[in-house]
Amino acid sequence: MGLTHSTWAAEPAAKTVVERVDVAQLQGMDLDGCLQRFTALAHGQATVVVFLSVECPISRSYLPHLKTLSEQYQKHGVSLYGVISAPGVTRGEAQQHREEFSIDFPVVFDASGELRRLLQPTHAPQAFVISIKGKVLYSGRIDDRYSQVGERREQARVQDLKDAIQSTIEGRKVPNPLTQPVGCRLEDAPALEAHTAVTFYRDIAPILYAQCADCHRAGEAAPFPLLCYNDACRHAAQIVEVTQSRFMPPWHPAPGFGHFQNERRLTDNQIALIRRWVAAGKPAGQVADEPPLPRFTPGWQLGEPDVVLKMPEAFALSEAGPDLHQHFVIPTGIQRNRLVSAIEFRPGNPRIVHHACFYVDDTGAARKLDARQSDIGYGSFVGPGFANTGALRSWLPGMSPQRLPAGMGQPLKGDSDLVLEIHYQRSGKPETDQSTVGIYFAPPTARQAVAELQVMNKSLMIPAGVERHRHVATYTLPMAATLLDAAPHMHLLGQEMQAKATRPDGTVVPLIWIKDWDFNWQGQYIYATPVALPKGTRIDVEAWYDNSAENPLNPHSPPQTVCWGEQTHEEMGICHFRYVCETPQDMRTMNQHHANYCQDQQRQYEQMLKTAQK
Repeated sequence: MGLTHSTWAAEPAAKTVVERVDVAQLQGMDLDGCLQRFTALAHGQATVVVFLSVECPISRSYLPHLKTLSEQYQKHGVSLYGVISAPGVTRGEAQQHREEFSIDFPVVFDASGELRRLLQPTHAPQAFVISIKGKVLYSGRIDDRYSQVGERREQARVQDLKDAIQSTIEGRKVPNPLTQPVGCRLEDAPALEAHTAVTFYRDIAPILYAQCADCHRAGEAAPFPLLCYNDACRHAAQIVEVTQSRFMPPWHPAPGFGHFQNERRLTDNQIALIRRWVAAGKPAGQVADEPPLPRFTPGWQLGEPDVVLKMPEAFALSEAGPDLHQHFVIPTGIQRNRLVSAIEFRPGNPRIVHHACFYVDDTGAARKLDARQSDIGYGSFVGPGFANTGALRSWLPGMSPQRLPAGMGQPLKGDSDLVLEIHYQRSGKPETDQSTVGIYFAPPTARQAVAELQVMNKSLMIPAGVERHRHVATYTLPMAATLLDAAPHMHLLGQEMQAKATRPDGTVVPLIWIKDWDFNWQGQYIYATPVALPKGTRIDVEAWYDNSAENPLNPHSPPQTVCWGEQTHEEMGICHFRYVCETPQDMRTMNQHHANYCQDQQRQYEQMLKTAQK
């Protein structure tokens, strides 16, 4: 689920904070696939969670009203979910209940009690309104139709849930954030270490289908599938090991320090469930409890691209040797300047393509680098090897392509080249790859150009042997700007990176925190809600490096003093942010200011090298 537990019982609703309920994290609980269709239409303002009962007459009586609320507020960016969470209820019974009452909003089956432990409801029905930042703004009854069990008014006088939703989307404080729910008492959720059996179909399959199957399926980068009971049994011990260490699923931003789309992490409870299942002998359970298999879109995830660019010929990779970062220059063939809404990458050989980065060159520099080498493309080092005029971000296994918000696009100059950097990992036998990139243009009505901000400090010098070296970079916004995503970047000595923004009034906004930097899993993290920052906001980026002999990834033995540089054996420390400004003039001012900042960084870097050489 990617949710964290907070004490609820004695505190008002407004003080309870959970992580954002992410649609991708609920997929494994979905009863019949309606969730994905529904949430494509509603997102962004708030999440409403209502605990239901398959037997409680009060819960059943509210279903028509909940349908009306769901339909009314879906167009306002509010997603409403029903939750069935009772130890004695099977998935089949929950599905039958949904069909019998024609429930048209998504219903999730909380088999392991994950949502129960998080939100701690006492009754069904009981409603929760959760802000996009994860704060519980309301908990309690749907309305005052029932004063207590057995006492019912013909018409409700107070619409508690509706008022809470309306207040939330209007940015007002919820007038009554905590009311007493009236309905059927919920039985206690299974304790984390309860003696009740953990089974694959009821408890483990929802986790694997939601968090693992996107990569662990045929044709994707993961080395084996995880789409059925036998798949999980064949790799059960490995699954326990990599989830316990949190190596898998690969998601590095620290929880609670920025909120991002499609967060892919397991809770402590989910990890414990997997461990208990394996320790118990991997029981299958009842097939009727199995959630529906995930449905994956074949081919291009965003539909047919406006432009399809393919590597001009296949690249051959031998069976042994170090990883490669190879660069391929592909003319876009685009004659005029355009705004790009999205880019989608399709690896030609998922067995060897670890990740890919995309750069734009309109100077011919990449072609010159390519011409110097007889092999296909050029490399091998991280980064394009030239001052690129635009970065279209990156691709990692499991990453879903995302369009920029409506009206926005990243500029792509006419007659430019796309430089495709692919990180290859060898498979143990000769392989070839010929990958493809799809480009999607923003509609002609789009006017807001997206630019990239790089917060860095090139005066980086990491002394040999230092186990934890701190380095700081700062940038102050000359104009108001809205950040769309964050992409930290370091090399092999990197340990940790934290970015935060301090507004002129002193308010601190957490942007991203990677506590366990992994050079092989560099990602682009899109904010769940774009981060609006006023003029004068200072962005601080702190990075820590391990240049000791104890660092197994240290490229130098014995350790050497390391400075800023593009090569992997050198080091970097940048946090990239894509952003927009309110007006074109603001964007021009911002771009010029940032260009001057980058030039100052280069001068400081050159001066540092001269000083070091004396």
